[in-house]
Amino acid sequence: MNNTYKNINTLQYLGSKARIINEICSHFMNLKGMEVFVDLFAGTGTVGYAMQPHLKVYSNDLEQYAYIINEGLLNGCKLSSVEERDFIDSVKDQLGILNDVFFTAIDAEKSYFDLIELDYKEYKDFCEMTPNILNPSTEDCRLQSIAEIAKKVQIGSSIQKLHLPVLFISYYANTYFGIRQCCEIDAIRASIRSVPDERVQKVFLVALMSAMSTAASTTTHFAQYLKINSMVTCQNIISKRKISILQQFTDKLNEFRRLGLLEVNDAKSVCTNMDYLELLNKIPLGSDVLVYADPPYFKEHYSRYYHVLNTVCKYDYPKISFNNQINDYTIGRYRQDRNVSNFGKKSMALKAFEELIQVCAKNNTWLAISYSDNSIVDVNDITLLMQKYYKVDIIEIPLKHSNQGRSSTSDVTEILLVGKPLMVQKTIGQKRVDALLHVLSCMQPLYDNPAASMHNYMARKPYNIINKIISELCPEEGIVYDPMFGSGTTLIEAGKLGRSAIGSDINAQAFKLANVSLKYWDLKKIEVTIQAFCKDIEKSCSKFYNFEHNGEMRTLERCHFDVVNGDLAPTSYWYKIIGINKKLSPRKSDVPTESFIKEYNSFNNAQIENISNSLLIPNSRIAISKGATVYSYFCSRNLCALNQIIGILKKYQKKYGYEVLELIVSSAINLIKLSDKKASSQMPYWKPQKNVTSRNALMIIRAKSEKILSGLQFLSTYSYNGITNQFNEVVNERKILVRNVPAQKISYTALPRETVDLVLTDPPYTDQVPYLEYSQLWDLILNWNSITNQRLEDELVVSDAPSRKKDINDFSLIFKKVLRRTVHSMKLNAHFVMFYHSFDLRSWSGILKITEACGLAYQGQSPVPNQRKSFKTVMSPKSTLDGNYVIVFRKRIIHAPVFDGSLDDAVAQTVNCAKRIIEANQFTTSKDLYDNGLLKESIEHGYLHLLATRYGTFVDVISPHLEYQDGYWRIK
Repeated sequence: MNNTYKNINTLQYLGSKARIINEICSHFMNLKGMEVFVDLFAGTGTVGYAMQPHLKVYSNDLEQYAYIINEGLLNGCKLSSVEERDFIDSVKDQLGILNDVFFTAIDAEKSYFDLIELDYKEYKDFCEMTPNILNPSTEDCRLQSIAEIAKKVQIGSSIQKLHLPVLFISYYANTYFGIRQCCEIDAIRASIRSVPDERVQKVFLVALMSAMSTAASTTTHFAQYLKINSMVTCQNIISKRKISILQQFTDKLNEFRRLGLLEVNDAKSVCTNMDYLELLNKIPLGSDVLVYADPPYFKEHYSRYYHVLNTVCKYDYPKISFNNQINDYTIGRYRQDRNVSNFGKKSMALKAFEELIQVCAKNNTWLAISYSDNSIVDVNDITLLMQKYYKVDIIEIPLKHSNQGRSSTSDVTEILLVGKPLMVQKTIGQKRVDALLHVLSCMQPLYDNPAASMHNYMARKPYNIINKIISELCPEEGIVYDPMFGSGTTLIEAGKLGRSAIGSDINAQAFKLANVSLKYWDLKKIEVTIQAFCKDIEKSCSKFYNFEHNGEMRTLERCHFDVVNGDLAPTSYWYKIIGINKKLSPRKSDVPTESFIKEYNSFNNAQIENISNSLLIPNSRIAISKGATVYSYFCSRNLCALNQIIGILKKYQKKYGYEVLELIVSSAINLIKLSDKKASSQMPYWKPQKNVTSRNALMIIRAKSEKILSGLQFLSTYSYNGITNQFNEVVNERKILVRNVPAQKISYTALPRETVDLVLTDPPYTDQVPYLEYSQLWDLILNWNSITNQRLEDELVVSDAPSRKKDINDFSLIFKKVLRRTVHSMKLNAHFVMFYHSFDLRSWSGILKITEACGLAYQGQSPVPNQRKSFKTVMSPKSTLDGNYVIVFRKRIIHAPVFDGSLDDAVAQTVNCAKRIIEANQFTTSKDLYDNGLLKESIEHGYLHLLATRYGTFVDVISPHLEYQDGYWRIK
């Protein structure tokens, strides 16, 4: 990391960290997991300005001038060169008016500045006779114009009857500034007040305060002004008062433009002006937050040392404090309303430190304190206080301090105390998340309802679980986002609950399913369209399935084949007898006759016009062999029928409800194509060598039509607000917006920054479901042309297809892009909930590392069983995870838990955890171990990543130490 941190000079400031900024910031940037930097006593913003490129910055100071300096430096403004010139012109106009009013006084002052040989006593008398609001009279006629104005000022009132800005000329002429300088300050300040943009005002005020600091007749601060007591002091003061405040102001603006401060569109940091405890109680704290405290070291308070700067910011003609000891107003003309910090009071400073430390420790927040070895509190006492709550590192930084403007310096040691919380606690909202996860673990997941039966889209999630998560973690006025919505369950359940929702999916099939499910439909018109469509298909396709056998009319229900030398050989079939009025009998079975086989073979040479015999992407993992085409997955009879169905579908493209018809055909293809006897395989391209089955396409279309109509009727019972293409309708009308795009490429128009309250999604589990490859048959048959090379490149997946080169590294890279884009859309503290299904520790480790890197804090997980056990789970329960996990994250990084032990220590922790689970349960499966603590503890204690470097699963970790017998784990 580059150890040179950006710096900027504004004031000569007591306790500035500008000279040691690299040493301080380097220590801060070595802390892992920090996302937020809180500059609690920001002063001139030196440290916050240096940290801003690296962390989110909160800047606070109780002093008004310091708050404004931080706003100006950290957030800048948008100011064109033309606007800047116009502003300077307005200052010059205002200054011209003041010059006319105070011409005699200004001219007299200039005469002293121009003298080659000056009697310093004359200039001393001139200065001491200058009138002011406390003594508005003078014996010097040249200063009469100031006296007249000073008499009219109403001290303590920000509303004056004067028509000119004269605060500085009436309060401070020939004290901290010369007469012309005071006119310049008044002119600039009056022009600033007329600027409509507050951010521009603040930047101008910073430039003005910087100019005042350069030109002031003081030492290094404004506690007192310098008085003339010799020729040397006279020459020094005159050299200061010759400086043009306006020129210094203009020069500072030029510097700001070079640094980019005048080209900032949006504020990047949060700047506040409040007591430090008030701030700490308002902002979100946690172990991703570093609070930096650089409080006053001595009794001299900043409100006294920089009162003039507070006055120029407030420009309120303040009351002047009275000194009872001398029975007169204070020489420095301090404001009455000055702040007094407990850190500057010897009797109260240690107590103030204790309050600071306790508040930060209670919120599990890192704390760094800058202090000096010669301050009013002993550093050792502060260290002992911190060590009650923190592991404290002590950094000593040697430094020379100037002695308030004198040429001498003193050696001091700056101490930086950096405290790491002793306990890594959970983030805000954890109780709510824990309660939800407990409820989810007790719920029986529900997958089936009429809407779920509309399409056999893979990996559908339990709608009652989804509904519960949305109702608990998304406010009623909130927005739910699913970056990979799949079958659309998240969007549907959000709509049921009256939430706004946004969804994206790379798969056209998912997009079309969601579009139909969420759209308003006139169901009577839809029913008419579906009936006409089915009638047209029946007219065209009945001939493919109806045949005569021994005097009875039969309709083929399904046919079984064996694969012989690559060809389909009919072995048996099911049929129904077509009776009177076309009523069908219960199904019966028979074996193919010679005429049956001859008729089947007659379809082999049929011309297929509506379906291209396109090549598919070969992938042995999902049973697509090299050279496989669209035609490879249909028997000849069904290929002819499907060809007719697609031709008929094209004729309905301009009819009301075409999208519903397209969905009917899409959902039917899985059964029309060749499959096993039960059509239950989750591998859409798998064909057994024996009893491969083909079904009556007409019957399938009829059945799917009824299911989709039933599903739409079911969905119509909920008061959806409909779908939209406009984000403003998502917000204002609670509509649902869907996009057929990769999640990492959804536009900021559709999904703006920091608008989402809950992200709820089910991302692909590495290589388990290559959705686009699964969908290519549908895409080619229905002529969607959506699976482009770019889409294949953008897909989040690990694929065994040799042509794709989609490995785990590509998966991680894309997943990180998806998460970063998604997190940008989330509000601070919004939840990110995902389903995940894996036994593999490396997969878990990879996911967690990416979520941590993208700004998501792990909050817990709950197991959600599948509705039915998979074949793989039944056959290998020891090493297969049945069901999914719901994992909850939050947008606000906490300091990731760090495991200090070795790999052997991590194994021991795992085995001990497993033993506790086994002791608590008489029968403990591998899934029970994952569900009841192995996964949770490894994440929360920080050793999962370490285990993943050597082991594939927890089973691999515990097998040498525990027994596995009859499907259950036991302690040896």
